[in-house]
Amino acid sequence: MKLSALITLAVALTVFTDARAVETRQEDGLGYMDGKSSTSSNDDMKNTKSANVSDDMYDAYHQSNDYDKYPTPKADGGKAWEDAFKKAKDVVSQMTVDEKGGIVLSHDGRCVGTTHGVERLGIPELCMMDGPTGVRPVHGVSSYPVGQAAAATWDRELIYQRSKHMGQEFFDKGVNVALAPVASGPLGRSPLMGRNWEGSFADSYSNGIYTYESVTGLQDSHVSATIKHFIGYEQETARHPYQTDSSTDQEPISSNIDDRTMHEVYMPSFAEGVRAGSGMVMCSYNNINGTTACGNAHAQNGLLKTELNFEGAIISDWGGVHSDVDSIMSGLDGSFPGVGYGGGFGSFWEDLPELVKNGSVSESRLDDACHRMLTPYFWLGQDGKHTPPEVKFVGNPYFEDGESTYTNVRDPSSTEVLRDLATDSVTLLKNNGGLPLNRPQRLAAVGALDGTDVSACSDSGTSCNYTMSTITIGGGSGYTISPYEVTPLDAIKEKVIQQGTELSYALENDEDVINEISSRADATLVFVSEWAEEGEDRDDLDIVEEQAKILDTAVKASSNVILVLNTPGVVDIEKWADNDNVTAIVETYYPGQESGNGLVPILFGEKSPSGKLPYTWGKKLSDWPENTIVRSDDENPQSYFKDGLFFDYKWFDKQDIEPRYEFGFGLSYTNFEFSNISVEDNHKKDDKEIQATNEPFASYDGSNSFYDTVKTVKATVTNTGDMDSSEVVQLYVTIPSEGEPIRQLRGFEKVKNLKSGESKQVEMDLRIKDLSVWDVVQQTWVMPSGEYVFYVGNSSRNLPLKVTCSN
Repeated sequence: MKLSALITLAVALTVFTDARAVETRQEDGLGYMDGKSSTSSNDDMKNTKSANVSDDMYDAYHQSNDYDKYPTPKADGGKAWEDAFKKAKDVVSQMTVDEKGGIVLSHDGRCVGTTHGVERLGIPELCMMDGPTGVRPVHGVSSYPVGQAAAATWDRELIYQRSKHMGQEFFDKGVNVALAPVASGPLGRSPLMGRNWEGSFADSYSNGIYTYESVTGLQDSHVSATIKHFIGYEQETARHPYQTDSSTDQEPISSNIDDRTMHEVYMPSFAEGVRAGSGMVMCSYNNINGTTACGNAHAQNGLLKTELNFEGAIISDWGGVHSDVDSIMSGLDGSFPGVGYGGGFGSFWEDLPELVKNGSVSESRLDDACHRMLTPYFWLGQDGKHTPPEVKFVGNPYFEDGESTYTNVRDPSSTEVLRDLATDSVTLLKNNGGLPLNRPQRLAAVGALDGTDVSACSDSGTSCNYTMSTITIGGGSGYTISPYEVTPLDAIKEKVIQQGTELSYALENDEDVINEISSRADATLVFVSEWAEEGEDRDDLDIVEEQAKILDTAVKASSNVILVLNTPGVVDIEKWADNDNVTAIVETYYPGQESGNGLVPILFGEKSPSGKLPYTWGKKLSDWPENTIVRSDDENPQSYFKDGLFFDYKWFDKQDIEPRYEFGFGLSYTNFEFSNISVEDNHKKDDKEIQATNEPFASYDGSNSFYDTVKTVKATVTNTGDMDSSEVVQLYVTIPSEGEPIRQLRGFEKVKNLKSGESKQVEMDLRIKDLSVWDVVQQTWVMPSGEYVFYVGNSSRNLPLKVTCSN
C-alpha cells in the first residue's frame, strides 16, 4: 500500500515523506539509535540559532537532557492504583522478554493503535483510538462539539457530561484507550495554530479545570484517557520529519521554554490530568529545549514522572519516536504506531527484546513500561467487570483480516448534551438590537449556512471543500464522522415555518441576489466560516475572500445585518465590527452535529446566550507576540517562547493592547450586577484528586497538600434584566511577586438559569497552588508574602468588584 493511502486514516492526518527518511536521519549522525541525546551538541546547534538570540539566552534554553541524570522512576501504583499495580506486576513477571516487548509496541490491527496481547496470560490486544471529539475514524458514533466550543460554555458539568457520553461510545465500540483530551498541547499561544479548536481555554487555570473534568468523564465510562500533547506543542509547521513541507533531514521545531514558564503556564493542565487519574499521557511531536519530546528525560522522567508523580504510561504521538534506546530510557513507555502503518511514521522498538538481551536497555525499565501500560487496564476493570466488547470496526488501512461492521453505539440521551453544548457555547460579541430576532416578517440568510455532503469527504475531513459551507468540526485526528448534520439552514427553515416568516437565502456569492433579498428583509443573517486542520497552521486571520464579498454586499444592502461566525478561533472582522449596519455578531466555534439546533434558540430568543470567549480576540495579528509560528527551512528550527508567563490576555494586559473582545467576554439578552465581595481564610482539605502529584511547595500553615483550599472569595450576582439567563462569574487574582502577570484567572462559576430579579451568592475556593509561583532558585512553589488583590466580574476586563488581603 502506498504511503499516500495513510492520509485519510493516519493519526497525524497530513502528508508524509517516504519511510526511508528515517534511515537517512540515522545516517546523518544525529544519534537516534545510539542511546545518546537525540540532537546534536549545544556547540553544533549554535550554528543554527536565530541571529537575534544571544548565546546566553540560547544556552539557558538548550541544556543537556540525559537519562543518567533523569532516570525513570519506577511506578508503584500511587495513591489509587495499588491493587491494579500488583495485578500488572504479577502478570508481567510471568512474561518472556519477547512478550513484554509486545505489550509496549503497536502493530497493524483493527485500531489506530493496537498493542500485542499475551493470550496465555489473558492479556488482550489493547485498542487505542482517536480522538478529542469522538471515536475516529468509524461510523455509528456521535460527532461532538470541539473542545474549544465546550470551553466556551464555561460549564464544568457540561464539559464532564460531554466527556462521559463520548467515553461510553468509545467503550461500546470496543476501545480500551481514548486518545483524548487535549490538555495544554496546544494551549493556544498563536491564533494561527491549526489545532487550537481541539484544545480548550488559552489559560492555564481554566485549561486545567477542563482537563480534569474531561479525564474524569472518560474514565467514569471505563475507558482510559490520554492527556496530550506533552509538552509545548504550539505549532503544526515543521512539527515532525514525516511531513512533506519539511525536508527529510529537518529536526522537529524546538519549543524553547524557560523553567518558570514551563511550570506556571504549560504544566498545570497536565498536573490536573494526573490528579484526575489519567491512564495515559501522549508525548508531543516537537523538540523541547533541543531534545525530542518523546526522548526527553528531563521532561518525561523529571517533570512528568517525578514532579507530577505520573503512574501511568507515556505513549508517543504517531511519528513522535525517533530512537530506540534513547526514547525508552528517557521515559517513553509505548511506541506508536510502532511497526504499523508500513513504517510511514518510522519503525521503532521492533528490536526492543534484543536490545534488552544485549544489555542496551535494562529489563527493569522494560518491566516498568509494561507495568505502566497495564495498570490502567486493570484499574478500570477492563479485565473483568468492565471489559469492552470485541472490536468490530477497522480503523487502520493496513489491517485487512476482517470486514468493517457497522454498529450504532449512539445513545439517544446524548442528543440533549450535544444540543446543550452547541447552544451554551454560542458567544454574543456585539448586539445593538439585532438580536434576538423578534418574529421578522422577512428574513434573509446568506453565506456559509448549509453543509457539505459528508459522504463525499474523506474520513479525515481534509478533502472537503468548506469554502462556502458551515463547519461542524476541523480536520485531522480530531475529526469524527457525523451520523447526520443539522445545518443552520435546516434549523432556520424549521423555525420560520413555525413562525410564518418568509425566508430567502443565497449560498453563493451572487451579488445581485444577495442585494435583492437583503434589501427587502427585516434582518439579514450572514454566515462566515473558516477551516482549520491538523498538520497545517493558518496563514493569516483573513476571512475567506468569497465570504468577505458576501458580507460586504449584505452590509451595503441592509441596515440590520447579524454576522454569524463559525471559526476555529480569531478572524479579522475589523472592517465590519464597528459598522452601524452590523447590529449583532455571534461566534459559534465548531459546534458538532447539532450545529443548527444549537444556534437557532439563541437567534430567535428562546434562550439567552451565555457563552464566553475562551481566548482573547485581538484586532490584528501583530497584537500577539512575534514568531508564535516559526516557518523555517533550517535544519534545526527554533521557537523561543520569549513571551514567557504573558500568555493570551496576560500579554494584552502587560502590553496595554486593547483587544476587540477580551478573554472571558460574552454578552447576554439580560443584564447582571455584581456586589458584596469578600475574602476569608478557609482551610479545607483537597477532596478531588485521584492520584497525588509530588510537586514541591513551601509549607503553608501546616497544610500537607498543595491543592488544599486556603481562601474563599464570595460575591453576589443579580439578574437585573427582564429575561432569565445564565452568567459566568469570574475571579482574577494579582499575585504579589515580581514578574507575574497583572491578573490571572483563578476561579469561575457558571450560575445557571438565574431568573429576572434573582440574586445568588457564589463561592470560589483558592488553593495553595492558585496563589503560588515557581521559584527557579529553590526549585519549589512558594506563596509570596504581600497584598493579594482579588477581582470579580464577567470577563478579564470587566471586573467591578475588588478586595485586597495580605498573606
